[in-house]
Amino acid sequence: MKYHRLPRSSSSPGSTPSDTWLNYFTCFNLYFFSSPNSHFKRTTNAWYRTHGYHIPFDIWLVLQWIVMFILITGYYGFSLKFIVKDEKYEEQAFFKEYNAYNVHRRSTWNFLGFFFSFIVIFTSIKVSLTDTTDARVMREGKERDMLYARTTGISVVVDGWCYICRSNVGSGTRHCKLCNKCVKGFDHHCRWLNCCIAEANYRTFILFIISSFIASTMSLWLAFCAINVYFGAETVDDYFMSLYEIFPPSTPCIITIGLFINLILILINLGVVLFIGHLLFFHIRLYLMDMTTVEYLSHQQQGRYYSDNYEDEDDENPWRRPYYPNPWRRRIMGVIRKLYIFARCCKRKSKYKDRERDSFYGFDVHNV
Repeated sequence: MKYHRLPRSSSSPGSTPSDTWLNYFTCFNLYFFSSPNSHFKRTTNAWYRTHGYHIPFDIWLVLQWIVMFILITGYYGFSLKFIVKDEKYEEQAFFKEYNAYNVHRRSTWNFLGFFFSFIVIFTSIKVSLTDTTDARVMREGKERDMLYARTTGISVVVDGWCYICRSNVGSGTRHCKLCNKCVKGFDHHCRWLNCCIAEANYRTFILFIISSFIASTMSLWLAFCAINVYFGAETVDDYFMSLYEIFPPSTPCIITIGLFINLILILINLGVVLFIGHLLFFHIRLYLMDMTTVEYLSHQQQGRYYSDNYEDEDDENPWRRPYYPNPWRRRIMGVIRKLYIFARCCKRKSKYKDRERDSFYGFDVHNV
């Protein structure tokens, strides 16, 4: 009797390739963006996030790495090709006349791109991997309350006591409902990094923002320089020669493809520069106001209460009372006393100040 080996099938009988890819996507989604016992984790407090790469991932974390990959690839694989090579740059008349052969234009941009890209990637990973859990809660190690609700609108920390962690916490500690843990010196929860920004990683986060802003600005500048080669030159020969370093010479519609990629890189870089620039300016303002992000947002919600009930006329810091009834007065007072605020904040100690912020601001900001 002969036995015939049946051909091995990669999918179940009767399934189509689209069903196979759907199964792969479902498994990928369950593993990285949810968990096998996701229902148990949603209904109880057994789960809490230790760091930003603790599964499940946030979709914004994946989007951040995709954008970062596109920008770095576009910088080195496209925009940098339009910068004059070192050999040709040294052959220009100016450098021959003054013997300035130590200027390397493409190599300089290459080094700067590598330097700031390394800082962005390193700080991004370091911020996400930093454990921001309150050391007091970890030291006590009490059993968590599995049934206490952590939905929006229900307070978790009341009078310095966390009902989920079952521990006394300081005035600067908040319970993040997305990470489901108490965070010391809580500033905000960043979905782009899938972690809480707090006292333990705030400086690294600021370095990440600054380096990202510089790197995206450099990438945007090179993208404009690349498209200027096409629109600013008398002929398109220079643009052709640069594109031949990227694509094979037999590529059809090479000019159209190059301009399309150039335009996409400009739009992405412009969006990143505007977003990161606004975020950097916002945190500079928070530093001058001596507030955290969660305090600022709570302050915005309590703006009317704050402006109508604040009676400390001896407070010289105008940021304590930013909500004047007259908006023009608010702007004028901010401009007049801005130098005083900046000088005062520069002399402030870098160490985190553990203050009674609830009584200071007049509202509860313990719960996020």
